[in-house]
Amino acid sequence: MALLIAPILFIGAVLYIAYPLLQEEKKESAPEDEVTDQEKALREKEDIIESLKDIDMDFRMGKLSTQDYQSLKLDFEQRAVGIFQRVQSLQAESGKIGKKKRS
Repeated sequence: MALLIAPILFIGAVLYIAYPLLQEEKKESAPEDEVTDQEKALREKEDIIESLKDIDMDFRMGKLSTQDYQSLKLDFEQRAVGIFQRVQSLQAESGKIGKKKRS
């Protein structure tokens, strides 16, 4: 009987201790909802730049064929153009809003 109760108590204790740790993790991820469009665009811009660097490095190391390299690079460059334009427009909008608030 003791061999049956001991594991149940152990599992219960572990869950009791772990529960608050899991709840704090969820609370920390909540501020992600408060991220502005401009911050999201800037993160996406950084991700694309990093991806382009990774593609170049993989090609130089011989992990990508020339055809794959050119295809991936073209795709990410097109994405980069779009996100750069979006970042610029968001920065221009925030600049206009800032000027209106100052006036």
